[in-house]
This record gives sequence, structure tokens and C-alpha cells, in this order.
Amino acid sequence: MLDWLRRHSWWGLLGIATLLVLFGIGDLLIGFTWDPGIPVGLVGLTPTELERQSADAYRLLEYGTRSGGLSLILSGGLFTVVLLAGFRRNQRWAWGTMWAMPAWMASAVLLNLAFGVAPGQPPPPPLISGLILMIVAAMILIISAPRFFGSRAGAVDQPSSAATNP
Repeated sequence: MLDWLRRHSWWGLLGIATLLVLFGIGDLLIGFTWDPGIPVGLVGLTPTELERQSADAYRLLEYGTRSGGLSLILSGGLFTVVLLAGFRRNQRWAWGTMWAMPAWMASAVLLNLAFGVAPGQPPPPPLISGLILMIVAAMILIISAPRFFGSRAGAVDQPSSAATNP
């Protein structure tokens, strides 16, 4: 079972990369209102309330959200290329490169924590989803490590017949 999981774990990483692309497409096409939980969690106001307070600030937030969407699309696309070009072929460079995925997600979680949550509001959804996806990606990479560092990693060596015969 563990061998099957090691061989097929890259599909989980591909799923995460695909989610990044889909989140990015939503941000790019829909903009700031795509995930209203973000402004509510960060400042305690809905996108509509923010727009009423300042149309210029709202426009700036739209730009930031849409450019962030492009970044998500690009990141998910690059992770997909690494997975298809090297990871599924057990190339060590790809395994090392894919650690950028949970590291990137950790940085997003830390940024959300550093920025803080508005008093009395739930955390922004990317704080929760980023943490979950970061843990899942790191676990997949840990589980798949033996593929990249020899299939006998962690196995007990059996004495060869030449070593046991005098």
C-alpha cells in the first residue's frame, strides 16, 4: 500500500496545483468579490461596504486581487510543469523544487497571521485553506521521498548469498 501511495502521490500535488490555478482564475475573472471572506476577516467589512467607503480604495483592491490571481495561475502552472516534467519521473531536482509549494503556502499563512484578523471576525479563508494545503503538500513530499533517494531507503538489507557462504 505504501509503495502504491509513493508512486501515485504526485496526483495529490497536481490536484493542489490545479486548485491554485482555479483560485487564480476566480480572482482574475471575478475580482475582489470572488472571496468576500477575505475582506470580512481582515477588516470586518464586506466588499460592498468597502466600495461605499472609498471607490478608489476598492479599485486598488480589485487590481491587487486580479494581479494576485495571475500569480496563482502562474504558480499553479509552474508547479504542474515540474510535476509532469520531473516529479513523476523520479528526478531529484523536481522533488526539491516541489518543496517551494508548501514553503510558498507557509509564507501566505504567516502573512495572514502577521496581518491579523479583524476583531470578532473569523479568519480569512486562505489562512485555513493555505494551512491545510501546506500540510498535505508537505506530507505528500515526505511520503514520496524514498522514490527520489532509492527504493531501498529504510529497508532492512538482507545478507547476500556470497557473504553467507565461506
